[in-house]
Amino acid sequence: MIDFGAHVRKRKGLDLTPMLDVVFLLLIFFMLTSIFAKPLLPLDLPEAASGQVAGEPEIRLSISRDGRLHLNETEIGLDLLGPRLGEMLAGKMARDISLRADQGVPFGRVVEIMDLAKQAGAVNIAVVTEKKP
Repeated sequence: MIDFGAHVRKRKGLDLTPMLDVVFLLLIFFMLTSIFAKPLLPLDLPEAASGQVAGEPEIRLSISRDGRLHLNETEIGLDLLGPRLGEMLAGKMARDISLRADQGVPFGRVVEIMDLAKQAGAVNIAVVTEKKP
């Protein structure tokens, strides 16, 4: 008869290696996808302590420090902004716009852009800020 040696006792705990592999893969996935979630325009947003986290509207309007307008990351002139916003908002139930304005943009310019958006049919304009530390 063949002697296979002493009987090895089974472990009583769970093998956590597969679970750790899945956790690390998820971590890598979320780290890589979060890189692409940031806005493409480098804006120095104002800070606010009372900001609220809300869902991101489909229409994003950005004003850079030098006064250039970007509608959903595409540069647009002030004269075309009203008609283009009107086209985008036509027939939509949610007429929300998120407005990102650099800190260096004069307040009058921001109000002018908000007024154009309201005239085009926007109902809610969310001003995007950074959380104050």
